[in-house]
Amino acid sequence: MTLISIDHELYHMFMLCFVISIGVLAAVALTYADIQRRKRKKAEKATRKMLSQKKSSEVRLGKIGENMAPFFLGWPYDPNKFRFLGNPIDGIQFDDDEVIFVEIKTGKARLTASQKSVKQLVQEGKVRFATFRVGEDGCTLKIED
Repeated sequence: MTLISIDHELYHMFMLCFVISIGVLAAVALTYADIQRRKRKKAEKATRKMLSQKKSSEVRLGKIGENMAPFFLGWPYDPNKFRFLGNPIDGIQFDDDEVIFVEIKTGKARLTASQKSVKQLVQEGKVRFATFRVGEDGCTLKIED
């Protein structure tokens, strides 16, 4: 059996270099991970900002579309007989033989829950006419049948 003699000083120097190298590699790995995390966070923030701006511009476009729609060439009714409501339904179109609730949508927008509810009430015939009278003796409400 052959024994290899190792200089203890050289051994300690080698181990010290090895430990320092591991420490440097760990520091580099942590720094790289931190840089990647910051880049990811910055990209996510930019994406959120872009989506927010896109949504904001979609809302503005929708508001413009709602206000302009009755004056577009494709509007099938007399624009002078359209009245804006705003919420939950954009407006009412008064025609000679009917009254039409109108919701104006742009792009891929869909009806909201409250708009669907109004649509359902109209489809079920749950629409009435009322007169609210204000006079010297107070106020009265008369529901017409």
